[in-house]
Amino acid sequence: MSANNSRILLLVLISAAISACGFQLRSYSFEGNVDSYAIAGGLRTQIVAPLRRTLRQVGVQEVAPDEAALVVEILEQRNERRSVSTTGQARAAEYELDYRVQYQILAGDGRVLAPPTWVERQRVYRIDQGNIVGSSEEQSIVQRELLQDIVGQIVRAMDLVSRSLEEDAG
Repeated sequence: MSANNSRILLLVLISAAISACGFQLRSYSFEGNVDSYAIAGGLRTQIVAPLRRTLRQVGVQEVAPDEAALVVEILEQRNERRSVSTTGQARAAEYELDYRVQYQILAGDGRVLAPPTWVERQRVYRIDQGNIVGSSEEQSIVQRELLQDIVGQIVRAMDLVSRSLEEDAG
């Protein structure tokens, strides 16, 4: 068997193993019949841009709050970084990032559909004292992943609320 054929066989085996374990790219389905949303509250928080991007990807249009089927109100966002371990030279070896967002979901008419809820995610990452630029990039990647996890929770909550609205109307 040639090296090229071996590589192809290896790729096929890896693909089969990945599909067999249930691996899927991260995506969100929005099964409710909500076609519009608005974001209120903390419009300058870090969660707003990825939330908008994700909702646009699932086909929900952003409109003014008085025209929206659902309004996500960002009540508070907290992000903290703390050292969780040190080196022998008393330098930080690992940091923990902690992101928290409090939000509520309202109907377009102002009714509270989901009460204020905190979503929190933490992750620990290592600091490489010999590669500060790489460590800084790792922190940025971890921050984006934490924010995307929180966005996923909010989108799933919006979908759940929208389905319950449909059941109440139907």
